[in-house]
Amino acid sequence: MLEPQPHWKYRLGLSRCDSDGGPALSGHCLAAATAACAGNSPEQGLGPLSDVYRWWVDEDGDPLPADEWPAGSKPSGSLDQQLVGTTCLPNRVPGVSPVPTVEMIIAAFHETRWATAAVKTQPEGDTTLVNLETFYRLSWSREGFEPDEVDTVDPATMYGYRVQIRPRLVGYVYEFGDSASFGPTDSPGGTYPHGEVTHTYREPGRYRARVLVTFGAQFRVNGGPWIEVPDEVTVAQPATTVTVKEARAVLVR
Repeated sequence: MLEPQPHWKYRLGLSRCDSDGGPALSGHCLAAATAACAGNSPEQGLGPLSDVYRWWVDEDGDPLPADEWPAGSKPSGSLDQQLVGTTCLPNRVPGVSPVPTVEMIIAAFHETRWATAAVKTQPEGDTTLVNLETFYRLSWSREGFEPDEVDTVDPATMYGYRVQIRPRLVGYVYEFGDSASFGPTDSPGGTYPHGEVTHTYREPGRYRARVLVTFGAQFRVNGGPWIEVPDEVTVAQPATTVTVKEARAVLVR
């Protein structure tokens, strides 16, 4: 078995925020560090962008004075540590305390238990007539998270950090079941005469109408500022069957 030897010890700090990675995650630097990696592929890492520091320690892990560091290396700044670079893959740095990455937060965002938005129509009863303007409106379920409601992620999946996700509405697309659609729009619809989402069916039949909801989100860590999640998700909502009947004129004597 190999005996312990002097070696490098590493830590992370949010880029341009020269402090320990953990406490800094709840600060305003997290927004800039997230944005710095936002255009990357997953292989390049989505951040947060982190500075990597190292210092030379003895076999017991205690810091050694600078004159005992390996040739060509020396500490910088007031921390007696050496800044060796930056990374958008912070948890791949050996020996550091893991932090919630943006990839983890995006995954949690996709696993959000969404509220569902059911389509309702007027005339009431989801029954209308050919060539009659039909009004659509949305009704959110009580269960799940709709836009602007805050979901707290299980800290056990985020290395003990308190990560919250607040979904936001990007837009709705209404599909009326007869190949026609309306949107994207931010309107939840409404009733006669002021509803903004309407459709007129030209043929009788039974049509499955639904809405596609595109969510974005913001997140925050340990009660810090809200930051945009660099992703969106579109969720198809349950369909409502709309019955379209044909009215016929009848002469009455």
